[in-house]
Amino acid sequence: MKKVRIIGIGIATMDIYLHQSRMYPGGNEYNIAYHAKQQGADAGFMGIFADDHAGWILEQTLEDAGIDTSHSHHESGSSGYALVDLAEGDRVFLDWNKKGVTDLYPFTFTEEEIQYIQTFDAACISWGARVTAEKIQKLSEAGVAVCYDFYDNFTDEDIERISPYIRYGFFSGSHISEDEAGEILRKCVEKGCRLAVATRGHDATIAYDGENYYSHDIVKVKVKDTMGAGDSFISSFLTNYLSAGADESGAGDKITASLKKAAEYAATVVVKDGALGVGYDVDLDRLSDLIHM
Repeated sequence: MKKVRIIGIGIATMDIYLHQSRMYPGGNEYNIAYHAKQQGADAGFMGIFADDHAGWILEQTLEDAGIDTSHSHHESGSSGYALVDLAEGDRVFLDWNKKGVTDLYPFTFTEEEIQYIQTFDAACISWGARVTAEKIQKLSEAGVAVCYDFYDNFTDEDIERISPYIRYGFFSGSHISEDEAGEILRKCVEKGCRLAVATRGHDATIAYDGENYYSHDIVKVKVKDTMGAGDSFISSFLTNYLSAGADESGAGDKITASLKKAAEYAATVVVKDGALGVGYDVDLDRLSDLIHM
């Protein structure tokens, strides 16, 4: 099995659970980096850490897990945060800050940063990372294998602009039918993406590689918290798909095996609190001591 290197480039945020008086580190690319490391990959994270206490905790949590944050930036301002409640295990975002450091100081990608990113087998970026299509094109033209999470609010324009410059595309499709998901994956691949995957909540996940569709059911468990479920799926799929290398007999076998492993891993995450299962107590009356709000 090949030793895989995966980097997340984008969001570091603190999910504050009001009903528990606890906070949980997270963010799409943050979660992917963390879960990739948990599964044996070499993992890195490039994000913007604020100079508040939450920013220190966010970075320290990754470093304690053995994840390289050496190319992250540090800026004065507010860490990203979301105020969260749960309704029967499903996350409900009550409020969040719109002007955190990730919003205010997006990456431009210097030549030195690109050279660093090139050392990874995949660079994971999402719609929320404040990385424009032009910057994704810049990475792609430098030979970076970009994995892009379109979330669930993707548009046809997003698919048109971004798909030519990514290798792996992921969509959250619990709100669309199987046929609609298949059509979206087809469009993404036809525009240039090599492999597109749609998770569909409680329904089977679908993947398309330009020749065949693949499907795999979720692993049913008693869900405690869906925060980070999609991110953990992406992380596991990539880790397994890229590590398989030539060990599998064909591309279809790699995809099928990776879908299975990803479903199994995501099932271990949704039975925990928070996106990582890592949390800290917080005094809700003193949030301003933690985050520059």
